[in-house]
Amino acid sequence: MQLFRIFQLAILKVLLSAQPAFSQASSPAGDEIKAESFRTKSIPDSAVFYYEKASAAYLQEGNSQKLMHCYNQIGAILTRQDKFKEADTYLEKALATGRSSNDTNSLEMAATYLGLGVNFGGQNQFEQSLYYHNKALSIRISTLGRNSADVATSYGNIGNVYFRMKDYDKAIKAHTEALEIREKIFGKQSVEIVQSFNNLGNAYKEKKEYQQALKYYDQALDLKIAQLGKGHKDLGRYYKNLSDVYYLMGNIKKGDEYKSLSQ
Repeated sequence: MQLFRIFQLAILKVLLSAQPAFSQASSPAGDEIKAESFRTKSIPDSAVFYYEKASAAYLQEGNSQKLMHCYNQIGAILTRQDKFKEADTYLEKALATGRSSNDTNSLEMAATYLGLGVNFGGQNQFEQSLYYHNKALSIRISTLGRNSADVATSYGNIGNVYFRMKDYDKAIKAHTEALEIREKIFGKQSVEIVQSFNNLGNAYKEKKEYQQALKYYDQALDLKIAQLGKGHKDLGRYYKNLSDVYYLMGNIKKGDEYKSLSQ
């Protein structure tokens, strides 16, 4: 009998110690963790389901920052699926939440503006896209300072919109800002600046300033080779960028050389 009682107490102890884990799994934080996991695994419908569950609980709790985060994530997922109107509904909810709770200059509000910028860009509403990207940039600079990776991302987003508008000079200005910040943060030999080099190469190619385009494409290629090693399959598009410019310059020999490397 005594042995049985000891056994009962041991089982009870195990169950009590497990309670926080079960509680956490069914909490909004637990639902949010599940949503993040599904998002990173590219299972969008499940991610949205759990972000929805978490947002309902955060709404009841009055946790505005967490609520905005869930709305922002749902908006981003739907935007990537080209469900722009649905995405806009959630992003507007995030915007309203931030305004009602006086979180108008928080980084989560900057994320909302960024989401709206991407959403309108996807719909080719470029002026609206720039408006929101610039608002995100303003908050990030005032909160994080100029030399921040998030500030560089915002400049890159603005540059991408100007590129799609065919305003290549403004695209170059924005991408140069992004490049300078990334060089200061990560160093001039870091892989984080490869995208800036590519973006600048693209803009100069469209301006028919081919030597400048080659300069930036070459720098992007050198950094990717340093990262991946020669002969890596992911280098193909970097060789192709150079090949395309040489063909545009009428240098068929060089164009063919880099084209063969890209295949």
